[in-house]
Amino acid sequence: MILHLFREFSQKIKEQEPLSWLVKVTVWFLSLFIVYILGFFLVEDVSFEEAFWQGWQTFTTVGYGNRPAETSIGRWLTIVLCTLGIAILGALFSAAFDYRQHLINKKRLGLMINPFKDGYVIFNFPGEYQLINFIKELRSVENDVGICIVDSRLEELPQSISVLPKIHFVRGNTLSKETYERAEICDNKSVIIFPTVANVPDSDGATKTIIDLVSRFIGEGNTRILHLLVDPSNSWMFDNVKSTQIMESFELLALVQECQDIYSAEIVEKLLLNSKGANPKTCKPNKIVGMTWGGFLKKSIEFSESTGTNCNPFALIRGGQPDTCPKLSEIIQKDDFISIIAHHNFDWAAFENEVTAD
Repeated sequence: MILHLFREFSQKIKEQEPLSWLVKVTVWFLSLFIVYILGFFLVEDVSFEEAFWQGWQTFTTVGYGNRPAETSIGRWLTIVLCTLGIAILGALFSAAFDYRQHLINKKRLGLMINPFKDGYVIFNFPGEYQLINFIKELRSVENDVGICIVDSRLEELPQSISVLPKIHFVRGNTLSKETYERAEICDNKSVIIFPTVANVPDSDGATKTIIDLVSRFIGEGNTRILHLLVDPSNSWMFDNVKSTQIMESFELLALVQECQDIYSAEIVEKLLLNSKGANPKTCKPNKIVGMTWGGFLKKSIEFSESTGTNCNPFALIRGGQPDTCPKLSEIIQKDDFISIIAHHNFDWAAFENEVTAD
């Protein structure tokens, strides 16, 4: 009988949604357990604690037998309810395991909500090799940052990526509202949109659609949007959009520069790779406002020599446009930004204090 009941419960698990079945089996088991405890308490004239103890050891088949049933009603109560309880307990463990496996499968297949906050959301799987390198560079600075990949073409992530820590996958149509909700883009710092198909200019149209939908979800939030542009002639589509544009063919541009000026590509690569020493850092000037660019360069060199702090002023950014070679007489203004090449532990506030100290 027990085996028959267990088979029926197992079949039910396969037929129903795992969480619903787990809840039902749990309610049945607790109800049966409570009925037995109350019945044993009333019929056998024992303390509630003793009734609970007797119920636990019988339902779990431990069977210490400290205070077995002595009345006929108590014995029949034990036979009937505990036989059912043992069967339901087996089904309960099976349902719990099945639900756990269900959650693992949902996560693997990209059906669960992105659990990360203040991380990165990547639309369109860019390829295994490219994504692994991208994750490596991100985590050379942000060791524990969460990364969520959103894609409609993948059944599941390649194992080489899924085994990495704090990686999540959301599988869904980029035209579906549910996809953006499960990606939790509003709770993350950046959304990065790769082309749906690398090196295909028409992919820029799909990128524009995703940017528009992402923008609707983040509203006036602080989530930043970055996108890769395949064809420069399509840049008109992204006028006045809340997204930073990066050329997909940047590697080709670096190659051309290398042909024109030896070592250029290697220098640019080291600047962009977070794992290769110093990187550009955007800083907001406060105390150096009003100083000329030439004066700032001179003070920076003097401070670097006297303290051993390695940094190099790289560009003056005004109105969102970087000038990598400003005039020495250019006055640093209040709304400007300064790009500095320095290591990750560089303290801009302390640097600015020393530079302006008399």
